[in-house]
Amino acid sequence: MATVASLVELGERYWALGLPAAARSAFGRAHLVAPAQDGTAARRLAEVALAVGDAAGARKYAAEAARREPGPRARTLLGQAQLAAGETDAARMSFAGAIDGAHTQPLLRARAYLGLAAAALVVGDGGGAAANTLGALDDLLLALAPASAAITAAALADLADREVALTEDVMAQAVALGRAPDASEAIDRAAARRPDAPLALARAALLAARWSHGDRAVDDATIDAMLKDEVTRRPTSRVVRLRVIERQLRRRHQDASARVGAIRDLEAIAAELALDPGPESLLELARVWFMLAAAYEDDAASAAQAEAAYRKGLQLRPGHAAAACRLALLILDRGDSEGALAEIERALRIDAGHSLAWRSAARMLDATSPALAEVVERLLDASYPGAGSAAFAVAPRLVAATAEVARGDVLAGVYAHGHRVKNLLGIIGSRARSARKLASGEVGDRLLDLERDVTSLYEEWAQYLRSMQATGPTVSIVPVAPLVQEVIAAAQAKAAVAGVSIDAHVQGGLPDLRGDHMLLREALLNVVSNAAEACAAGGGKVDVTARTVTSGGGRAVEVIVADNGPGISRTELARIFVPGFTTKETGSGVGLTIAERVVAAHHGRILVDSDEGKGTVVTIVLPCDLGGFVGLGRLAPAPEAV
Repeated sequence: MATVASLVELGERYWALGLPAAARSAFGRAHLVAPAQDGTAARRLAEVALAVGDAAGARKYAAEAARREPGPRARTLLGQAQLAAGETDAARMSFAGAIDGAHTQPLLRARAYLGLAAAALVVGDGGGAAANTLGALDDLLLALAPASAAITAAALADLADREVALTEDVMAQAVALGRAPDASEAIDRAAARRPDAPLALARAALLAARWSHGDRAVDDATIDAMLKDEVTRRPTSRVVRLRVIERQLRRRHQDASARVGAIRDLEAIAAELALDPGPESLLELARVWFMLAAAYEDDAASAAQAEAAYRKGLQLRPGHAAAACRLALLILDRGDSEGALAEIERALRIDAGHSLAWRSAARMLDATSPALAEVVERLLDASYPGAGSAAFAVAPRLVAATAEVARGDVLAGVYAHGHRVKNLLGIIGSRARSARKLASGEVGDRLLDLERDVTSLYEEWAQYLRSMQATGPTVSIVPVAPLVQEVIAAAQAKAAVAGVSIDAHVQGGLPDLRGDHMLLREALLNVVSNAAEACAAGGGKVDVTARTVTSGGGRAVEVIVADNGPGISRTELARIFVPGFTTKETGSGVGLTIAERVVAAHHGRILVDSDEGKGTVVTIVLPCDLGGFVGLGRLAPAPEAV
């Protein structure tokens, strides 16, 4: 009979492989046979449930873990589960209990304070959220820079590496709430208290968060230099080395030497990790292989190396749908249709709703091939076992994906010539402005209207072209609640004039996203503004809901924008993402196109449903973890010339 320890270890291995269902099964079996005082399996079940968006399951098992092993760790986990389940008051009590515990360690207090900050955001208490975030920061820095000399600098450095995710979360939250100066002062005080404290990662995380929120007073090169200095001080720290490499890879399209250096360093880290067979090291090694594959892909000459890297990563983490899709496209490029189809089947079995998997599947379809029916049957059975004989159930998605592939090729041509259009609009706007200054009366008024329309179109077209840049956007931690509030505040200023109300419904305990803050803001603002404009004639209402869902075996954030406007006809609904298509008299037709490309670049999906006379609902699903991809996907195929 398997022991509790062996079942828990099995669950940990499944979790490291990216197989949450198998992990829950193993932890569940361990929980059934665990002694009454052993809450390990219950705690892991709660943590996995939180990770995949199962709030009810997390609440159930967190309560059981707290009953079996009461203490600040269990109280904090219970608070997180209660917050995810919408029990804000109960969550506050749990977090407060963890903080007030006589033996609560600083890092646990920091997590509990972050929980209180999240609870404050749920009820719109920005001041409380900021105060608790600073409380989390103080405890984090107390752990990283204690006054006691009994803890060695080497031990503190190891702690800083293990807690880099917590550090980034705290810094991102502080910046999102406008407390960046306080965070900087807190780091300086910690450095004065303990000069040998490993605070470089904290400083870099703070600067990166400021930069991602549009603070251009931050020099990106300063962050790079800071991390490189830390590598010199701690050459054995893989965490710091990987942070440096991630930043190198973001610059690889502008600097070929950055790509070469990143590949060299990643290969060295892969060799080191191969000698360490632990579960955590294997997961880290999978991420390294995926990063290497992405770097190799940039050069057609190293396509074989990219394919090999994806295969090695998938051996360690077979539940990574995006990596399976990228591998399939590489195999297809070298002409192996059967091998590519096998990888696409794998991706669809992992996540039947993965948009990249369906777009990859669409590339496999050849209407003139006698094997078309067999290919379709295999694809449908992979996504929905037994659906091969009932093609009508999923065929529309396959057809839509096929159309998207063709449209992507068209977008590449649009981008290549789009700058000429933008420049022409700029010239028209400038000449209209000059003519208006010389005119008066009705002619001047008409020229003013022309100038405004052309300027607006110029800005939207420039925005559209920026969203299609061949270089990937910058990945950083993006707290969802502040992002949604920021978008609504921007949209409400204009909507209020038209008598439209915009209400937010943000679930507590939302996980952070990994993505480009400015692009995500731009995409969401386009969707919310479109909804407000659609129902402006009747003084309508827009509801914006943000909640945690499960997507592809992992956590995702779902943002739903619903309006009570006139709705969109089924005929028009099929064309809403086509550049230039609009149902508004003065619209440019690029807002939703931008939103769709941004969401696709974040490995997410966007769906639109509408009833004429009742309103429209736009649903955006964004995965929380890019799973080893240090950059986002390209928002459009890279053009050959600009």
